[in-house]
Amino acid sequence: MSCGLSEDALLALNILYHNRCFRTDRGYNSKKLENILSKKTTSNFGDIVKELLDGRYIAPIKKKDMKYYISDMQKAIFALDLHSFSVTKGKVRKL
Repeated sequence: MSCGLSEDALLALNILYHNRCFRTDRGYNSKKLENILSKKTTSNFGDIVKELLDGRYIAPIKKKDMKYYISDMQKAIFALDLHSFSVTKGKVRKL
């Protein structure tokens, strides 16, 4: 991939993006994310999360259950847009 992410990592990033996990108080449960990704991918969940954490696309929230949120919106939007995922590129207001 031209942004350095695998298709499985892009799918996980897209799930976080569409669930609006942009702040530390809006994380997505890791068990839920693992369940979704296990049905749609063949890669190991730990490898996908490690790839996103190493690229600093996401960050963990340590609560009772681990949660993740998108820590760098510009990088995430660039990567998703580069691979034809549906994203909003800036402030778009409805008329």
